[in-house]
Amino acid sequence: MELDKSKFRKEVAAPFTGQTFIIRRVRFTEFMSEIGGLALPTATAVQDLLVDLQEKAKTGDTQAEEKVLKFYVSKGTIEPRVWFGNEAECPADQIYYLDLGSDLDVLATEIINYSNGRAIQTMEPFFFQQQTGAGDPGPNGTPVRTETIEPTS
Repeated sequence: MELDKSKFRKEVAAPFTGQTFIIRRVRFTEFMSEIGGLALPTATAVQDLLVDLQEKAKTGDTQAEEKVLKFYVSKGTIEPRVWFGNEAECPADQIYYLDLGSDLDVLATEIINYSNGRAIQTMEPFFFQQQTGAGDPGPNGTPVRTETIEPTS
């Protein structure tokens, strides 16, 4: 059986430059570990970490945003590679990150969506549920116990 690598990659075009990139998925747990998070032990801890990231974004902490962008683009771009080092040392077959301008943000967003889109949607009820104890009230006021809900596929 021949391996079809196209199932693990996606081609995207940067809207401003028109440059085509081949991207791959990046594991969410690797991202959490990289930013000083955790290996997803509890919903509360993940929610706290995301709240912290949101607060940094609101205060204009560009360092955290740059770390996320660099992580996803460097791990998720197959071809052409994006160079984050010294511009004078950029290899001929790579693109210096500042040359991408706004396309860099678009590329990072494409990789994040490709990596986490479906997985995050599936995990969202677990990670972002209200921690109320008895369960949140359903439409008729009766508490809904999330542990009794069967996932549908």
